[in-house]
Amino acid sequence: MVQKSSLMILDEKITLLETSLERTAEKLGDITAPVMKRYYEIHPGARASFREHGLGNTVKLEAEMVESVVYCLMNWLERPQEIRIMFGSTVPHHEETLHVNTDWFNGLVDAAVHVIAETIPITQQDEHNLLEEIHQGINNLIADARF
Repeated sequence: MVQKSSLMILDEKITLLETSLERTAEKLGDITAPVMKRYYEIHPGARASFREHGLGNTVKLEAEMVESVVYCLMNWLERPQEIRIMFGSTVPHHEETLHVNTDWFNGLVDAAVHVIAETIPITQQDEHNLLEEIHQGINNLIADARF
């Protein structure tokens, strides 16, 4: 009985998340520009890193990174192990080899969550709570991947 209840809760969460993401897509379309704007406002030093690692195509790298963050947000509930594996290898590599600060990883997640959250009506507290739950889980994962 507990498993059926857990599946129902998971299904409800997935539906809430899909509602949030669909609303964001309807209101903003591609969220890359607003996410990167917010990100660079808070982490201006990351801009030079994106230019350097974008190898002449910074816009493409920005889009790929935002797409990766959205993928992680979308799949956290159903496939957290997959997201753990992604960050488990990505974070140390980026820190050690590419000299990308871990705070920049969190910052990109923070920026994406902020942009999505801004499209959720204040009355939809369940959606806000779920987005914060996912946000916290991913940020904790990034912190854990550092070690």
